[in-house]
Amino acid sequence: MYANYWGLDEIPFRNTVEARWFYESPFHEEALARLLFLVEHRRRCGLLLGPAGTGKTLLLEVLRRELTRSCGKLARIDACGRSSRELLWEVTSELGLCPRMEDGQHRLWRRLDDHLQAARYSRASTVLLLDHVERAPAETQSMIERLGQLSSRDDAGFTIILGVRGERPQNLSNGLLELADLRMELTPLDRLQTEQYVETLLFKAGATRTLFEVAALERLFLETAGVPRALNRLCDMALLAGMAERAPAITESIVAGAAEEVSSGARRIAHGGPHSRHRTAVSV
Repeated sequence: MYANYWGLDEIPFRNTVEARWFYESPFHEEALARLLFLVEHRRRCGLLLGPAGTGKTLLLEVLRRELTRSCGKLARIDACGRSSRELLWEVTSELGLCPRMEDGQHRLWRRLDDHLQAARYSRASTVLLLDHVERAPAETQSMIERLGQLSSRDDAGFTIILGVRGERPQNLSNGLLELADLRMELTPLDRLQTEQYVETLLFKAGATRTLFEVAALERLFLETAGVPRALNRLCDMALLAGMAERAPAITESIVAGAAEEVSSGARRIAHGGPHSRHRTAVSV
């Protein structure tokens, strides 16, 4: 919508899971390095924690791309709402074990166990990346614990990485918490990292100049507390508003107005009501 106006090749602030938009803050860099260490050293399980919007899903996608070049078999699955059979079927399918639609859990377990036994003797690695585990039903979490038992065999080469929202997730079973060999926590960006995040994504989108004034960047941090998902929403709305005003750069007042628009939009969604100003802004 606004790419041409701001001299961009594409829209940078979209909440999509694309590895090329990954911003490697010190926390993200350390978490990625630790996750790679777990796989390289054939450890059992890693737990990736963090508040909503801090980039866990995107980090798991970056990890998947990194591991695709090196490990034997890999599956990346969203566990949200999956039954135990659904999750197990997807695991075997993603690992290329060719499950049939009618296969029950016993047959699926047999396929997976046979694969892991063969991979163990050939020294091949198998990695399972499970996202939103805290939103999986209790019976599915119990099944993931059972998967962890398979990875506990001597030098199994089977590593499970769990992506979980929150610092102390209430909906995660104690068994899964105890399964982890290593825990990594993502945190929101600080003031300097917020500025670097915005400038990095703009540069990747083709920007050749600074588009946000210093005060605007400070207001971005104030409004979003450095949470990348919130930053994406607010930057996107600010660039749209700046175009509508024919502004040469994004000022603090533009960011403040965009923040109010984002906030009122969230309230309208919560109450299910329309808003004419929002419709006008989106149509620009």
